[in-house]
Amino acid sequence: MGCCGQRRAAVSSAPRVTQAVIRTVRPAQRISSEVTVYEYTGTTGMTVYGRASQRTYRFSQRGARVQIDPRDAPSMGGLPNLRRV
Repeated sequence: MGCCGQRRAAVSSAPRVTQAVIRTVRPAQRISSEVTVYEYTGTTGMTVYGRASQRTYRFSQRGARVQIDPRDAPSMGGLPNLRRV
């Protein structure tokens, strides 16, 4: 019967495997507190794709108001039948 010292020696002489876990954390996107609203002035409806945010905005009828991501506001300003409120 072996003593516990021999087991300790066997365990301590065994090669150790160390694994490193590296996590990449993306910084949180800043969300502007500014609210940008556009109103549709056309006669039917219109769907607009925001280039910066990649969101789809639906103006269902004349007078429809939709909150727009402030990053999309510059591209919205040049569209016909939309006005900033």
